[in-house]
Amino acid sequence: MSLMKVKYLGSSVLHRQAKQISVINREIINLAEDMIETMYKYCGVGLAAPQVGVSKQMIVVDCGEKYQKETYILINPKIVSHKGTQIDDEGCLSLPGMYLPVVRADYVAVEAMDLSGKKIVIEGNKLLARCLQHEIDHLNGKTFDEMVSEPEKLMQEIPLLKERIEAILRGDVSPFPTDEEISELEAAEAEEAKNMEKVRA
Repeated sequence: MSLMKVKYLGSSVLHRQAKQISVINREIINLAEDMIETMYKYCGVGLAAPQVGVSKQMIVVDCGEKYQKETYILINPKIVSHKGTQIDDEGCLSLPGMYLPVVRADYVAVEAMDLSGKKIVIEGNKLLARCLQHEIDHLNGKTFDEMVSEPEKLMQEIPLLKERIEAILRGDVSPFPTDEEISELEAAEAEEAKNMEKVRA
């Protein structure tokens, strides 16, 4: 496995339709493994192949054990049903440091192939549903800034985003989360888990 470089907003590969995968060979398997390593290194919950410069229809997703038992590798995924709505802040490894509210379906069912070529259906709600929709958007050449529900906040954030991207590309800023950011993510996940337990109770 090897770490891949994430492409940032403005990169052409993020803004075009990804190609369907017709043959699952060693190249595709290696890509899946590299994408998983990259997703974890960047502390993401999902990653689409175009985000690492590969215009192919594959995503990897890991929203944690609250939502799934194992990391999903989904080839040629498509949403076949959805229901409900949710609104929450959304972020993206290709738009570093920007978090803005996006309306998504609260539940989705996704058809795809796994690495063995078997057809599978993945169902998800809340964070997992959001992540699946977000990553599949990447395969269709869309980034979440196109769906932000508060355009005025987006306009304020775009100049800051461009500055962050330029600083990362110059090497002035690390593209990886700091220890403080990781701690904040872990605290947010723990709070979410606690809230989910309250709902079940």
